[in-house]
Amino acid sequence: WPGERYVRCQHYALAADQFRALLAQYPSHDKAAGARLNLGLCDYGLGKLPEAERTLAEVVAKYPGTDVARTADDRLRAIQLGRLR
Repeated sequence: WPGERYVRCQHYALAADQFRALLAQYPSHDKAAGARLNLGLCDYGLGKLPEAERTLAEVVAKYPGTDVARTADDRLRAIQLGRLR
C-alpha cells in the first residue's frame, strides 16, 4: 500500500493523505483499522499530538481487543507520559 511505503520513508504528510483517502473511499475495508492506526501514527510523526490522540483513541474504541487497538493504546500512553514529563 502506498501509505505504508510513505511511512517507512517518514513522508508522514503523504502517508496521511493516502490513509485518509482509503478511509473515505473504503471505510469498512479490511485495511481500514490499520489505515486509521497509521493515520494516528502519521499525526504523531508530524507532531500533531491532539489529532494523533483523537485518532488513536478512535482505533481503541472501534477495534477493541485487536492488535491495532493494543498498538494504538501503547502509543496513546506514550503520548500521555511524554506530556507528564
